[in-house]
Amino acid sequence: MAAITDVDVYEEGPNAEVKVIYVQTRNTADAADTIDIDMAAYGGKDLLYVGGVKHTTDGSVVAIENPATSVSGTTLTLTIPAGTDNDTRVYRVVMSSKDLTFS
Repeated sequence: MAAITDVDVYEEGPNAEVKVIYVQTRNTADAADTIDIDMAAYGGKDLLYVGGVKHTTDGSVVAIENPATSVSGTTLTLTIPAGTDNDTRVYRVVMSSKDLTFS
């Protein structure tokens, strides 16, 4: 398990109430690696959704792969699930710019 810090992040609709970013790893990402994202850096306060894929063949074969998630404050940690090593991962992270009520 390693912390991945070399990722690309792409924003979708940066001025909306719902913030969406895409996080792309290099093709060296392994199972159990983690990625920390400061949601506040993208205007996010609460996590709404995370979904993802892995490229089993770079830029060609794509399979659904959802990471495990945890949030502490505004830091979101994505943990790559067990499966394969040395694959590019792309995760879609949807956040709210408002404080949400979950109960």
